This record gives sequence, structure tokens and C-alpha cells, in this order.
Amino acid sequence: MWEGSDEPPELPTYWLWPCNAPVWRIWGLLQTQWRAGMAGATGLDHTAVWATLRQLVQSRKQRHEAFEDICAMERATLEEWQARRPAS
Repeated sequence: MWEGSDEPPELPTYWLWPCNAPVWRIWGLLQTQWRAGMAGATGLDHTAVWATLRQLVQSRKQRHEAFEDICAMERATLEEWQARRPAS
């Protein structure tokens, strides 16, 4: 149950530009590919990222652009997870 209520908390709404939808879908597929160590997630398995991109993106240029976008999302995710980690 949610604290003090039977209703789930209201979540913020986010909008995605249509041009970003393809790489966002790939990002979703890659969520099982996080590498983790003793301190938690350390990054995505880039071998798996490239294998996924080769399967889903035909153009070499678009694959490289998608890889750059995915790396940016990876860095932002790791930074957010680090910020949420309790101080030791």
C-alpha cells in the first residue's frame, strides 16, 4: 500500500519528441543489459548494445547516432542513481 492512501502517488507526465521514439524503444530493450558490481550498476554492456543496434538499425550512420544517444541516456541514468544513493 501507498503511504497514507489507497491511491498510488501521481507521477509526473513526460513527453517524447517523435524523432526520439526509435532510440527510446531500443533503450527500453536494453534495460536487461546493465553490468553491475559491488557498488551497483556500472554501465550497459556495450557488446549487447551494438548487437541490438545491428539487428534493429540498418544504416551504419544511424547506428552510430543511436549509440551516442544511448550513451547519453546511460550517463544520465548512472548520475541519477548515484545522486539517489545514500551517502556512505
